Amino acid sequence: MRILVLIAICTILGYSGYSQENWKLQKDKNEIKVWTKDYPDSKFKQFKATTKIKADLKNVVAVFMDIENMGVWYDRVEKVTLVEKISDMEGVYKIDFGLPWPVADRISAVRAVLSHDPATNVVTVRTKYEDGIITESDRLVVTDMHSEWVLTPIEGGYVDIFHKGYMHPAGTLPAWIANSGVKDGPVKTLTALKEILPQYADVDVAFLK
Repeated sequence: MRILVLIAICTILGYSGYSQENWKLQKDKNEIKVWTKDYPDSKFKQFKATTKIKADLKNVVAVFMDIENMGVWYDRVEKVTLVEKISDMEGVYKIDFGLPWPVADRISAVRAVLSHDPATNVVTVRTKYEDGIITESDRLVVTDMHSEWVLTPIEGGYVDIFHKGYMHPAGTLPAWIANSGVKDGPVKTLTALKEILPQYADVDVAFLK
């Protein structure tokens, strides 16, 4: 079983999760809500997004564990490559970001940790930049990023999805361009996630049995 990575273009420190303090609602579209907030000592915004999906939890988790196809649904992610598999629930990955011209593409490396609470069946995926992995690259290297996904099964056969993230894009990218992507990217990501779910309907996730 391979853990997947999140990514993003973003994320979080810990899970002080649903607090609304200083968060500003930016998008409310197709049952997806996105908030942004200032990040300490940065001109770039952090974000959080929520939605719920009619699906079995293992169906959603199976998507997260299919690393090769993350670029199909995660906005701006071009490719994810396994660097080191530490365990079935932890790994180190390289992430290639493809950004629209004339913005230069980026690359980063993250450690991703997946956890499962058997009492509640909540699945959490956290990622954080991993130093020492990218030593040479013709792309700008993102070194300040972290993210979190929380997948919670709820009544009626739904999964509540919470995603939070932050990324300093490196280089000289204007803040207004990056912050615009922070507002729109999560909507694109969560919409694409919903659309790809049927392809994973029959995929088994052993730890959820």
